[in-house]
Amino acid sequence: MKILVMGGTEFVSSSLSKYLISKGYTVDIFTRGIKPIKYDGIRKHLKGDRKSIKDLKANIANEKYDYIFDISAYVKEDVQKLIKILNKENLRRYVFCSSGSVYVPSDKIVTEEFTRGKNVNWGSYGLDKKKAEDYLFELWENEKFPITIFRPTYIYGEENNLYREVYLFDRITKGVDIPIPNGNEKTQFIYISDLVKVFESTIYTEKTLGQAYNITHSQIVTWQQLVETAMKVVNRKVNIKKVDSEKINISVREYFPFRNLTYLLDTKKAEKDGLYMPKIDLFEGLKLSYKWYCNVKPEVRDAKMNKINLVLDM
Repeated sequence: MKILVMGGTEFVSSSLSKYLISKGYTVDIFTRGIKPIKYDGIRKHLKGDRKSIKDLKANIANEKYDYIFDISAYVKEDVQKLIKILNKENLRRYVFCSSGSVYVPSDKIVTEEFTRGKNVNWGSYGLDKKKAEDYLFELWENEKFPITIFRPTYIYGEENNLYREVYLFDRITKGVDIPIPNGNEKTQFIYISDLVKVFESTIYTEKTLGQAYNITHSQIVTWQQLVETAMKVVNRKVNIKKVDSEKINISVREYFPFRNLTYLLDTKKAEKDGLYMPKIDLFEGLKLSYKWYCNVKPEVRDAKMNKINLVLDM
């Protein structure tokens, strides 16, 4: 079975590639060739700009793949250009990594049938993913192009290149206070090894053809519970300061690594259709993440978070 992963150097795409290789699949990756590959077992490392039809044709047009996992597409045009040059003779599935950000804001747990559209919390990111989804749904309806779409919540774990759980570990290990948004917002997380297993499971479930699925662990947490769980993992307590962003006129993302919204997805459809269901809860996931953090000492930062000390001093 021959698989193409679009991506292969960053968090999700590299984790997926390594997992698929470990399971015995033949795996090619397509990247810009700028960052080094830190794992073995790839059949071909295809290098180019996915926004360039010329680069796509030179690398992919003459290849035949059974499955394509597209992790690096963010806008409709990314998807269009790839599909335009594909040899579809052997293609059994094109799996698109979308996002739960495609849904309009809601304080409820939303199903896949919930309204998709503009969500001010996510800006253009969610809307661009929605447009890519719409294009794929049209291809499925009109040509039966074999798609499956996944909409995850927050992804965390080993090799995360976003300053999220690493931020919490940094502050807790140093014993410094952590500001969080004041409120009752709730969210969900999915650990990276669970995520890649969900991706793989679509290979063995024909029911997923033409479908979109929410994917996340069912556990629901508040920001305070998130920080308290991280403190339990590190075995050290720090002060948690709740911040009313509206009163101080400072954006949450200027002092906190997550968007302050309720972000909850229903996953009953995925379970019903036979997809792998995530098993690693937040405590276990953060334990695994912290072990990686201690071993690797990752240098990750977020330039947006430049008001942390300011809100703590207020």
